[in-house]
Amino acid sequence: MRPLLSRSALLYAGLAVALWPWPVLGVLHVESSAIVAAAAFFVAGGSAVRAFRRGARLRAVLTRHLALLTVPWVLLTLSLLWRPNCEYVEGLALYEVFALPSAALGVALAWALTGAGFRRPTLAVLGIGLALVVGGVVYDLGFHPQFYTYNHVFGGVLGPIYDEELALRPGLFLFRGVTLCWAAWLIGLGTWLRARREGRRDRRATVLGAVCALLLGAAYLFAEPLGFTTTEAGIARRLGGRFDAGRFIFFYDPAHLRPPEVERHAQDAAYRYDQLRARLGSDVPERIRVYLYPNPDTKAALTGARTTSVTPVWLARPQMHLLQIEMERTFAHELAHLFAREFGLPVLNASLAVGLVEGLAVAVEPPDGLPPMEQQVAAALQLPRAEAGRLADGPAEAVAASLSPLGFWTGRGAATYATSGAFVRYLLDHYGADRLRRVYARADFVEAYGRSVEELAGAWEAEVRRARVTEEARAYAAWVFAQPSLFERRCPHHVPRWERLTEEAREAEAAGQWAEARLLFREALEARADYGPALVGWAERALGASAPPEEVVRRLRPAIPADTVGDPLLLRALGDALRLAGDSTGAMAAYERALDALPPYARGTKAALRWRAALSPEALWFVLAGADPTARAEALERRAVREPAAWPFAAALRAETHAFERAFADLLQMPPPGDAPLARARLGALADLAWQAGRFADADRLSREAAAGYLVAGEESAAHLWADRAARARYAARLPPSL
Repeated sequence: MRPLLSRSALLYAGLAVALWPWPVLGVLHVESSAIVAAAAFFVAGGSAVRAFRRGARLRAVLTRHLALLTVPWVLLTLSLLWRPNCEYVEGLALYEVFALPSAALGVALAWALTGAGFRRPTLAVLGIGLALVVGGVVYDLGFHPQFYTYNHVFGGVLGPIYDEELALRPGLFLFRGVTLCWAAWLIGLGTWLRARREGRRDRRATVLGAVCALLLGAAYLFAEPLGFTTTEAGIARRLGGRFDAGRFIFFYDPAHLRPPEVERHAQDAAYRYDQLRARLGSDVPERIRVYLYPNPDTKAALTGARTTSVTPVWLARPQMHLLQIEMERTFAHELAHLFAREFGLPVLNASLAVGLVEGLAVAVEPPDGLPPMEQQVAAALQLPRAEAGRLADGPAEAVAASLSPLGFWTGRGAATYATSGAFVRYLLDHYGADRLRRVYARADFVEAYGRSVEELAGAWEAEVRRARVTEEARAYAAWVFAQPSLFERRCPHHVPRWERLTEEAREAEAAGQWAEARLLFREALEARADYGPALVGWAERALGASAPPEEVVRRLRPAIPADTVGDPLLLRALGDALRLAGDSTGAMAAYERALDALPPYARGTKAALRWRAALSPEALWFVLAGADPTARAEALERRAVREPAAWPFAAALRAETHAFERAFADLLQMPPPGDAPLARARLGALADLAWQAGRFADADRLSREAAAGYLVAGEESAAHLWADRAARARYAARLPPSL
């Protein structure tokens, strides 16, 4: 027995040490726990087979194999000496939930197989384990619209790799209880078989088996309510709203989204669909289901994906799952995945080259007002090596690395998306959609283009290096390309308490719970006194509740160093507090510093800040006040007669209550500013409100005026954005009133 257990201990030790070099895997958390759990099933099962054949007792074998799991636990804890684990307590709990039931199941399976007299029980343990791994994953992810999978062998995968905060759903813990129930049933079966072979009856084993069988039957019968699986019908029931719109069926929560807003989304969707059909020369033959989730918690509870937009192209029916607030930003990207499923690999409906999968979706995204990807890549080449990341080795090398799953996911997300997107757009522009469709599935560039990927990437790199780099592109690349990947982060899955509390406070604000929001912001500051977003939120809520502005100024000043550019939102909050305290000179200085701190591509934020700086203290208080938006809008409308800068804020409050027609009328009353950037910002805001109000002729005209203004100013990225929105408005005007 002991030599076998010693070999098991060595296997566990070798596995843990092998995980050490990997940033995400080398700490005690969900990924390492899943790997150890899988190993525990096979190690414990194989070792237990030999032990039971030698006459070992069940309790002794089970106890020892559970105890052996202290070996990887200790070694993964040891990695704290050189790698931080900010969620060690949570990681330890997950380790126990993942590893212990898997080891117990392996021992129980060995007990049942040897009790049944299998000729090759070790091979059976291996085969059953692999079947559970593959079968469980295929059943969960291959036939259900979910992005988590719970597994009896390795514990589970909790959600997409891009989600920073894990979706710890109750179903995980219930499912691991089912794993233990299976282990108990197998123990009862093995005991019953042994007793039968000896010509006796074991009533306890019979009762144990019957009870476990009933529990298991109930668990699988109610798999969806217990959170083991998610179905399309279940999501539709939970969201509650449905809107049929031609090629699309929208599912949404009526408590958070009104039918007119869903109709705008449907009109935008139809426009993007026709754009992509023309661009890719392809079609999606079936109706597309669009699931819109009101918030990350609902999305995580239903799908396991908290913030990541996901499109499971392998499912039978084309569908996408989005946060409703992200609809306009991410819809075209996800829709591109559905177009690509028509020329992807069989069954998978995608490409094994991840750089092509995501690169295609990024390449056909509509203008967003930010610098084009080619300019971003060109600007990143001018960054210091540490900030440029993989691009420091050259764009062509970065493209080649992004094609493999490991290369794509270990790179910095923004950099790999921009690089692969720019490369695929180059292929699309220079060689057309037909060749791109041919290369997509198997990434055989020689067959599709007659040239290797290295040659194509080299030609693309030469073009990128000739691209004109604007100051806006430099600023954006300096920020976005420096964002660390999951594998570079200090604590990949750690969301500090102050960040969670701040997010809860923002959700309370959105629900109109102003006093609750202020308390949550204060609690976040107790956890970390210098956390900027919590300071900004607390300051706004305190000023809105008529707290002494001098108190807010005293709290904010230490968080704003005098010798650096500073956080623009903190500077804005300081300006608000100084304005309400009667210090107009100090307020203007803070607002000017905030404007200087904002990047050149933050046009809307800059315009709103300049309008804010022009408000009187009385008008500013109504902007900040935690009260009914309609009442605040009415107060600002009365003041706007004397203070034109109040009109944008009155319109924003009207839009907050979905009164888009009134919001449009409010902003229309604002005299066109003499300042060109503010005039362009007003035109853009009017165009947005006209779109939301269904005034498509106005949206078209105003968007075209905004596009022309930005083009004259040399801001081509913004001009492309508004030209696209003008085309969208013209398209929507031709659609029937209700799709």
